[in-house]
Amino acid sequence: MTRGSALRLLVADDEALARELVRGYVSADPDVDVVGECCDADELAQALIRADADVLLLDVRMPGPSVFEVLARLAAAGAPMPAVIFSTAYDNYAVRAFEMNAVDYLVKPYGADRLAEALRRARARHAPDRAAGLSRVIRDLGPRPDRLLVPDGRRMVPIAMADIVYIKAEDDYSRVFASGRSYLVSRSLKDIEGRLDPQRFVRIHRSVIVHMAHVRDVRPLGGSRFTLSLGDGTRVIVSRARAADLRRLML
Repeated sequence: MTRGSALRLLVADDEALARELVRGYVSADPDVDVVGECCDADELAQALIRADADVLLLDVRMPGPSVFEVLARLAAAGAPMPAVIFSTAYDNYAVRAFEMNAVDYLVKPYGADRLAEALRRARARHAPDRAAGLSRVIRDLGPRPDRLLVPDGRRMVPIAMADIVYIKAEDDYSRVFASGRSYLVSRSLKDIEGRLDPQRFVRIHRSVIVHMAHVRDVRPLGGSRFTLSLGDGTRVIVSRARAADLRRLML
């Protein structure tokens, strides 16, 4: 995109009304050109290749594969990637996570002025900055992230997956133990488990997931059960039901 040229906008949202609103918001702006629309992740993959967009206005939850899987696959293939503005109905907790890496985020419902502000931010970013930002989005929020965003007081901080020793369920929340600290995350253990690499993390009990790289030793407890000693000194029991999963990673 050259200075003074129209911003090429790709709109990805599974709600037809939402796409219509965006078209209406930008219709009077000669500096914005809607070059494509898509309503699911499969269409998104094709549109990103075909549309040559400067900016992607992306609803995170659409039918089909994870939108982050789509973005990661195209980025790995060397496809030119646009700046990303999230359009989301997520709560403030998730929004703060998006804020760390996206060009901007729009919480539905939003108006024309808020969209215009997000587009101004996107225009101000140079192409290398956009590519780096998208790379961080994929890394932090994709299906197999390298980092996990966790609350630390009134802010969100990233912790490397490699530093996580174990994760424990606390009612509907999860507590992540890493680098000598713990972080209470407002997501269930099942939800977090879905984003972890099953070759590195194993659920040893209905309420505990451990990172195998931090296991110091495994001791039989009898009755097809084991205890694990972890790098931070914690000892945890492997349930009978989960013993087979542990053996799979020990072979």
